[in-house]
Amino acid sequence: MRSTDRFVTDADRCRLGNLLTSREGQAWGNQRRRSKLYSFLEDAVPIKPCDAPETLITMNTTIELVDLKSGARRVLTLVYPRDLDLVPDGVSVLKPLGVALIGCQIGDVIEWSEGNRKHRMRVAKIVHQPEYAEMWHL
Repeated sequence: MRSTDRFVTDADRCRLGNLLTSREGQAWGNQRRRSKLYSFLEDAVPIKPCDAPETLITMNTTIELVDLKSGARRVLTLVYPRDLDLVPDGVSVLKPLGVALIGCQIGDVIEWSEGNRKHRMRVAKIVHQPEYAEMWHL
């Protein structure tokens, strides 16, 4: 494996694949983001959930990000679109930030655009990762 490889758990890969091919999934995010997420799923190295390093961003992981320009910190949870109303700090995996986050690890710098604004943040820490907590159902 190369140091630039991104990983995805088998469970996340299956659930996200189902989301992308479902009618429900077609209603969220635009085609470009769905294509980008699909490409990530195809290119990422699949791993068993029990083998996920505690530094990996998986679905339902709570992350602390640091803005590289301002130093501001942001805590958020990467969620499925249907769970946005259930998680106050949730960011959908089908939003630009969500697509950029899935499969990243602590220390990675992510870049994404929303409208005309470009953002650059570093993954500072994992606050909670379901796999590390052995919460296999999430």
